[in-house]
Parts: sequence; structure tokens; C-alpha cells
Amino acid sequence: MAEFTAQVREAFDFHRLVFRIGELSSMTDVSARQLRYWEKKGLITSREREDGQQARVYTFKTFIKVSMMKYFLDAGYTLNGAAKQAQAREERVKYIHKFISTGMKGFAEIDGQMALNLGRFDDEQTLMAILPDEGEVHYKLLPNAEAQRVMAEIKA
Repeated sequence: MAEFTAQVREAFDFHRLVFRIGELSSMTDVSARQLRYWEKKGLITSREREDGQQARVYTFKTFIKVSMMKYFLDAGYTLNGAAKQAQAREERVKYIHKFISTGMKGFAEIDGQMALNLGRFDDEQTLMAILPDEGEVHYKLLPNAEAQRVMAEIKA
């Protein structure tokens, strides 16, 4: 699992994704002038360029925040209200990220369906989330030894 996680992180290295102000503007439909104003008010931040040029660049995280703010502005929120809503969503995403990075222990196949190992439920059982092709996710407790066996089978 650690090797897979490392491969995914390398493939999706969002820290390397940066956008110039014009790119961010066209991707979000927020004018460059608005972006500069939002930055001046401290609602978003640009990143210093590594190549020494003066033009603003924005991270993927800022792209997401601008997109959320635009969504809330279009829904009728004030600029400050939209920024607060975006910040609240950003906080929730941190918890989701923490769960994915620490709570997921790997994948398995159970009864022909993909399953996520969500870790030990107690000293004797492991909680598995069964992900059917259609329908809702359901959960199954497996004895720890069985959970280890199904995890090993998918690695083979």
C-alpha cells in the first residue's frame, strides 16, 4: 500500500501545478482584476515564482478556493460570505484528506466486489467498505486474519 500511495502522490503532485493569473482567470471565469483585488484583501494568495519573474502564479489549492468562491458569489453570497463558505469547505476537505491518507489501509476483493480496508474495528475485526458497481456502499466486519488474507490476494 505504501508503494501505491507513493506512486499516486507522485502522479498527482498538485504542488507542481501552478497557474498564471490569466490562466486562473480563464479557468474560473473570475477576471484578473478581481483576482488582484481578492489578493489585496487577503482572501487568496499568490506564490513567488521560482524563476524570478514578477508575474503572479497561483497554486492548485488557490484554484480550488477561487472556484468555490465564484460558486458562492454566483449563488448570491457577498464576497466576504463567499470567502467564509469556501474556507469552511476547505476545512472539511482537510479532514477528508486526513481520513484518506491515514484511515484507508488498502484495497481488497470480497465476493467479487471491490472493497476498501478501513482498518481495525477492534482487536479481532477489520472494517471493510464494500463498493458495488451499482447501489450504495455497505460495510462488513472481517476477522483480522481473513482481512489480511484478502488484502494479500489482491497484491498477488
